[in-house]
Amino acid sequence: MIHVESTYRRGDMVQALVYCHGSRGDVEPYLALAHALQRAGHSAVLAAPRLFLPAAEKYGVPFAPLDDEIIEFMTRPEFREVLQRSDAMTESDRKRKKELFAEVFPRTFSAVLRDMWNAAAEHGADLVVHSHNHREAAGQIAEKLGVPHVLASLYPNFVRSRSYPYWERTYSAPQPSGADENPFETLPARALAAWRADVLGLPPRADANDFRHRADGTPAPVLHGFSPHLLQPADDWPDWVHTTGFWSLPRATAWTPPDTLRDFLADGDKPVFIGFGSSLAPDPGATGRLVRDAVRRAGVRAVVVAGWGGIEIPGPAPDILTVTEVPYDWLLPRVRAAVHAGGAGALNAALEAGIPQVSCPFHKEQLMWAKHLQAAGVAPAPLLQRDLTSDGLAGALRRAVTDPDLARTATRLARQVRTEHGAERAVRVLERIHTEQSGERRAGDHA
Repeated sequence: MIHVESTYRRGDMVQALVYCHGSRGDVEPYLALAHALQRAGHSAVLAAPRLFLPAAEKYGVPFAPLDDEIIEFMTRPEFREVLQRSDAMTESDRKRKKELFAEVFPRTFSAVLRDMWNAAAEHGADLVVHSHNHREAAGQIAEKLGVPHVLASLYPNFVRSRSYPYWERTYSAPQPSGADENPFETLPARALAAWRADVLGLPPRADANDFRHRADGTPAPVLHGFSPHLLQPADDWPDWVHTTGFWSLPRATAWTPPDTLRDFLADGDKPVFIGFGSSLAPDPGATGRLVRDAVRRAGVRAVVVAGWGGIEIPGPAPDILTVTEVPYDWLLPRVRAAVHAGGAGALNAALEAGIPQVSCPFHKEQLMWAKHLQAAGVAPAPLLQRDLTSDGLAGALRRAVTDPDLARTATRLARQVRTEHGAERAVRVLERIHTEQSGERRAGDHA
């Protein structure tokens, strides 16, 4: 493994609490970050949905479980249908989303807040690192512990700039009795206020939910876990914003493929990869039929990774092999192109493999990355899942495996991305933040 040199003093170990929530693509980069901290001689606890305990154990990362009921809820077909229109929701969609979330959101939001503080109370920390999920709560935990917090984001949209749209979220105060409240604003506002007072024991503060600043009003540092070669850092980002590259887990060198996969790869032309990860289609069977027809019309072979159930290929298909799971960093260097939903893990693994990509996003965050891949010249225009057809996917597949410009650009970009070592660079930034904070404490002790 190639290491980024560090001048950090080994006697001053970082004790980090790393928070994240969501599906596999939302969690694995933070597991990689926690693992990188440990490799550098620090202490890191990953606080994530409880279903990811086996993944943390695999890499020897201490784990604090967070409630994961909301993840199971989001696999329901009716919710998947609404999610597919997240970039262009109608009033009916928004109403239906509110109705669906009203079943579980108040309960699960409070449960995650409870578990977040339990993790801090049990493990302690001198640095809180957190994803954008539940970002308002992470800053208040850091306030209670008296330590700095760092927003570690896979998106550029949580720092204001002229270059990227800002994703605002306001947890507003409760409305007057009888008013039409937005449960995604008022319920979290109530829950956070009660949790701050009753659990954290902190006094009210007008800007308590402002994750962009520490309790003393100074800016909270930001780590960006994406490649600056794919997404150019904004020229108006302040110096406390650090774009390090994607946070990848160590390569799966010890993984052994099943004989069926090894034989399929050896028996014919190099295939393409197709997989939508943990993004679940409303009808996996229909998606599977569409994928099967597209593969045959494009005249290619395919390895389909079913993931969490987004694709179900019907019947025997000699030109398609379906597997449940496979390490992307093992498989993608062995295929001609990658078809995915636009999740961070898949697109970054494809970037490192140096292969053209086809993005089929389910929601607006994935669509954002799909547009960046197109702009970078490694993918054709994105194909939204809600509009996906076998003809459209077949055409994108044919271009991905025959367009020399896509191939050349993918090869060039891979050479750049492979030198980033994003997780290790992120550790260097966290070490500097910890050192600066320790210096401030020592100065305060001697004041």
